[in-house]
Amino acid sequence: MKGNCDYMVGKKLRELRENAGLTQRELAQILGVKSSEISQYEKGKRTPRWNRFNKLLDFFNVSADYVLGREVSAVSEDEEYKVRLSKEDLQMLGELKNYPKLYEILVDNPKRSIKVINSNLKNIYPEN
Repeated sequence: MKGNCDYMVGKKLRELRENAGLTQRELAQILGVKSSEISQYEKGKRTPRWNRFNKLLDFFNVSADYVLGREVSAVSEDEEYKVRLSKEDLQMLGELKNYPKLYEILVDNPKRSIKVINSNLKNIYPEN
């Protein structure tokens, strides 16, 4: 299992580095390590130590869940928005599709629909 996790982390780190337009050497200089260490991370042969892992997360502005594959990132086609979704978020969206009318209403006017639902929830579950 460790090897599988190392591979996932390496794959995500490479994706992040390439999306940032950086070479392994450039990222290594930023982190203060050798480029061979970055290569080992990306190949899943080595896992960054926590302090370095946190530095990578901060540099790329991502969560550990995203790098570990527990969260997905979605970007609209026109790049109007970018959002990260957890597995629970995706599960909820999948379940929501089992209610086509509700799904349609939410998709047609998300802000208004959420306000209406939230207002009704306050009536059902009043705050103490």
